[in-house]
Amino acid sequence: MLDHGVLGPFSSRVAPSGSKRAAENIAFGHDSFPKTLDQWIGSSGHRSNLLMHGATRVGVASAKSLKTGRTYWAMVITEERPKQAKQNATKLRNDLDETCQLKLVSLCLY
Repeated sequence: MLDHGVLGPFSSRVAPSGSKRAAENIAFGHDSFPKTLDQWIGSSGHRSNLLMHGATRVGVASAKSLKTGRTYWAMVITEERPKQAKQNATKLRNDLDETCQLKLVSLCLY
C-alpha cells in the first residue's frame, strides 16, 4: 500500500531537515520519471506541491517492487529557512570547488 504515513507521519520524517515548509508527492505505476511527473502535473494537489513558492530543495526517489514489478516514486519538496539555505549554499559551493575538474563560467564538469 502506498501511503504518505507508511514510515511514520510526514511531518516527523521531514522534521530533521529543519525546513520551513515541506510537501511530498508519491505515485506508482509508471516506469519513467517523465510519465510520473506528468501524472503529478495533471493532479491539482500534486501540481500545487510542485509549484511551492520559495522551494529551495527537491529530492526524488524510486523503487521497483520485485514482487509486483511496480515502480514507486516519491518526491519531497522543501523550503529552507533563510539562514540554513545560505549555509547550505556555501557548503555546496565549497564542496564543488574541492572536486571540480574543470570550471567554465561557474559550470563545473566532473
